[in-house]
Order: sequence, then C-alpha cells, then structure tokens
Amino acid sequence: MTHLNYIKCMERFVASSSISGSIVGTPTLRIADIKRFRKLDIVTRKSIRKDIALAREDAAFAVIAAPWFPVKCYYSLYYLESILIHLIDGTISGFGKGGHSAVRKKIYSLVATGKLSFGVPELSCVHVLANIQNFPSIAPGQNATNDFWCKAECLNSVAKKLMEYKLHDVRMGKRWNLHTKKHRIEQSAFISAEKLMLIDFFYWYRIKANYRDLDYIDFENGITEIEVRTYIEAYYNTYTMYRSQLLRKIGMLMPSV
Repeated sequence: MTHLNYIKCMERFVASSSISGSIVGTPTLRIADIKRFRKLDIVTRKSIRKDIALAREDAAFAVIAAPWFPVKCYYSLYYLESILIHLIDGTISGFGKGGHSAVRKKIYSLVATGKLSFGVPELSCVHVLANIQNFPSIAPGQNATNDFWCKAECLNSVAKKLMEYKLHDVRMGKRWNLHTKKHRIEQSAFISAEKLMLIDFFYWYRIKANYRDLDYIDFENGITEIEVRTYIEAYYNTYTMYRSQLLRKIGMLMPSV
C-alpha cells in the first residue's frame, strides 16, 4: 500500500505536468544514436505492454511482473530522456555506458538554469538532500492508509523515500561505516551538497528493484494478486504519461532527417 500510494501520488502530478524546453545554441546531433535509442524505447515499450496485457488476463502474472516492472519502465524513459537532453544542448552522456547518473545531473542543471521545465513546481524543483531531510515526519503507518496518495504530506514522503534509496546506494558504493566519525562527516557533506528531483522516481525505483532489493514488495505478507495488479497498473499509467510527454517534446525539437 505504501508503494501504491507513492506511485499514485506521482501519477497525480505527472498528469498535470507538461515538459517545456528549447534548444541551446546549435548542438551537433548524433542522429544514429537518436535512432538507436528510439528503437530501444520501442522494443522496451512492447515488452511493458505485453506484461500489462498478461496481468490483465490473469492477476497472478502481475506478481511475476511486478519486481522487474520498474526496471523496464525506467529504461524506456532513460532512452527518451537521453534523446531529449541531447536535442537541447548536444549532451551525449546518455548514449554511453554509465550515463544514468549523468543524465539525472544534466536534467537538474537544465531545470536549474530554466532551460527545461516539467510545468508544475513540485516536479520542477531541484531539492538539496539536506532540505528533504528536514521535511516534517508523518505519523507511523500513515503512508499505508488508503487515501494517503492524495494528501499534501505524501509528496514529501516520496521525496524522503527517494533520498533513502539514494543514501543507501551511495553508502554501499563508498562502504561507509556510520559508526565512524569520518564516514558520518562524509555522509553529512554529501547530504549538504547532493541534489534530487521527484522525477528521479523511476530511476531510484529501478535501482531498488535491479540492484538492492528485488523483493521490495512483500508478496507473502497478505497482499493479494489483485492488489499487485493495481500497483503495476498505476505504475504503467504514470510511466505512460511521462513517456508521452517526452515523445511530444522530442518531436517538437527533432529536426527533419
């Protein structure tokens, strides 16, 4: 229910957003890479749609699809985000290996300088982790109530969850031992400087599923197959809306070739 609330909250804001941005200078475009990534998006999209179709036929399949569903959705969006930032200023980091974090940082930069916007303040805000850390806490269990997704507090909870995933990822990578003063100071400096946007949702859910915790949805703790299907349907709707916005903006910026 917590994860369902979070994706339904994101769905609400993505539904009211609209991507805007313009070309900076006269970037040299790598048309072959653009076409390659569009094909990859199309192939991934077909796989995602097949998962949804099978889950609609039989809710039991949703349980099979759910753990890897955020991974597929993220990659489809990553291909398009890479194309979008390339069209805006020629950035090519998304086309190479290890470009995932570079794409996120580039989006932060474009938004912070007014060259890219998601149309609603909540999605267009580049947060410093220290600010997210200071968001008010919610009552225990509140994030698992049926209507939490439409509460004002839910968006802050989403940001805190993404920050939790981000800190866990960097702690694992840097092998921080927070029982030592040195590593606590390093983490504090990281939190004071590092940024995050709510549109990073798809990236961090992919990291959570792909590397850190494949079974982050506890299927053996009273969750029905129908409830799991409801979750991936909401995820699919949110992903589809964001993907459609990316495609629309790419179409506006893409020159005739």
